[in-house]
Amino acid sequence: MELEKTQSYHLEPPEGLMNDPNGLVWFRDRYYVFFQWNRFQKDHSHKEWGLFTSENLIEWEFQGGAVQPGDPYDQSGVHSGSAFVVGGRLCVFYTGSDKSSGRRKSSQCLAVSEDGKHFRKRGVFLETPAGFTEHFRDPKVFQIGENQYFMTIGAQRKNGKGSIALCRSEDGIHWRYSHMLAATEGYEMVECPDLFRLDGHDVLLYCLQRRDNAADQVISAHSVYKLTDFDAQAGTLSAPDLDRGFRAFDSGFDFFAPQTFKAPDGRRLLLAWMSRMDDGQERRFAENEPRIHCLTLPRELRVQNGLLYQRPARELYRLLGEAVPIAHDQNGGDSARLETRQYHLQLECGRCPSGLRLELGEASLAWDGARLLLTRQNWAGADESRACTLGQLDSVEIWSDTSSIEVFVNGGEAVLSARIFPQTAAPVLTVTGAPQNAVLTIRRITADNHNKMGGSSK
Repeated sequence: MELEKTQSYHLEPPEGLMNDPNGLVWFRDRYYVFFQWNRFQKDHSHKEWGLFTSENLIEWEFQGGAVQPGDPYDQSGVHSGSAFVVGGRLCVFYTGSDKSSGRRKSSQCLAVSEDGKHFRKRGVFLETPAGFTEHFRDPKVFQIGENQYFMTIGAQRKNGKGSIALCRSEDGIHWRYSHMLAATEGYEMVECPDLFRLDGHDVLLYCLQRRDNAADQVISAHSVYKLTDFDAQAGTLSAPDLDRGFRAFDSGFDFFAPQTFKAPDGRRLLLAWMSRMDDGQERRFAENEPRIHCLTLPRELRVQNGLLYQRPARELYRLLGEAVPIAHDQNGGDSARLETRQYHLQLECGRCPSGLRLELGEASLAWDGARLLLTRQNWAGADESRACTLGQLDSVEIWSDTSSIEVFVNGGEAVLSARIFPQTAAPVLTVTGAPQNAVLTIRRITADNHNKMGGSSK
């Protein structure tokens, strides 16, 4: 009998398919997390914006659908975008899709809410500019100063290569295309750009996509970031070449379409879609399940030593419960038998020696002195691996849920995220090769978002 995959403390809808997080924002004393949602099927045939809200990043209420397709400019889907509070109103900026003529037509659209519950569409505010194909989407808004609003949009140029477009506004409502901000010659599309200031640096997030332009199909995609400098007056980046100077955002299997926003205390927070499954994997994972896909944990960002660090949002540590007993064997290994799949593991060992290994049930971590290797069993029953390269390994922090793990390395220097196909409800964890001065703690996580869901999906 196949085990349930329903998550306990990761955001996922009650039914259907979830993908990109959208419109992350703090509004009227609550966090808003919109997301791409197909409420009808576990595929990508329908797209609207679903919504979760929370006061504390821990207890979430599902509010159902917020913005649905149906107008001529978005009849084929309400696609990804962002949210921003302008004049006390919650404004959501999204890409409307119209394929009714048999060809793709993208429009950048606006919907406005006074109360965060009822959204009134304001229609199209920007058509695709000359020089770009209709792969023009994912508007992300940010503000600098009093009357300087900017918007980055993922794009494809007419030559079939990807780029990021920059738009400007003086009031956050009326927008004009300014110019091409950055470009790639190695990839056919750029998705989900996000530009923000953090710890004295400008940080650009973006997703590089390889496409078969003739067939209009995705081949592969991955999320990256680079540190740069943004000149607001000129609207330029110091490093506009998207093929150079970037780093992988997450070294695991399942991470895409990250989006950030500023918390009321000034922290820069991020969520992403925890999936990179192909069509076959999606069908296999969704068997006997009412839903498919989830979001990552909310993560805090900071820039340190020229790198973008990611840490679990500090509120999440309130979920940690009692410690799990750890058995020590005569060969220096440690092991623990868990009652559930929801656990937090912290290993601190100063400078971990080569040969360190963590067995995590259906997954494992192995350190060879230069690379940390995450291995899991995929949906076809074969092992597959992902790795991150490190100068040294000092600590490993693992957040495990029913069907996922997120591994934070060296305090967030690297992260590996993965969905896991659960094979046992009570995994056994073992750690071998750790030094004698290593400190290992395993704690239970007690959370069940699905008991806290409000609203309706209808």
